[in-house]
Amino acid sequence: MAKRVKPYKLPPAITVGGVRFKVVSKEMDDFGQMDFDDRVISIKKGMSPEEQLDTLIHEAHHAALGVGGLSNIIDCDNTEEALVRIVDYMVIPIVKEEYKRYILPGSLK
Repeated sequence: MAKRVKPYKLPPAITVGGVRFKVVSKEMDDFGQMDFDDRVISIKKGMSPEEQLDTLIHEAHHAALGVGGLSNIIDCDNTEEALVRIVDYMVIPIVKEEYKRYILPGSLK
């Protein structure tokens, strides 16, 4: 029998490349937003746990580009968003599936 997994809950903060970002849930139009100067990641209230996690990962990637200095040389917001979405749609699904296989052995047979 597979072990019951707790539902996902946003953490109060995350650390990206040694920089701590506060994580807040708030009413907003976008799914998420990262404020690099204030070190805050905002996640839209009312989303499912999976949507919250996906949005947090997305915003953490924006934070990583900022911490790594790449945001300083990417001169177009659309280019940065495209780079983040490549990871969202092409890499993260692989990580999620492999993590499930690691956490719940035998559950994907």
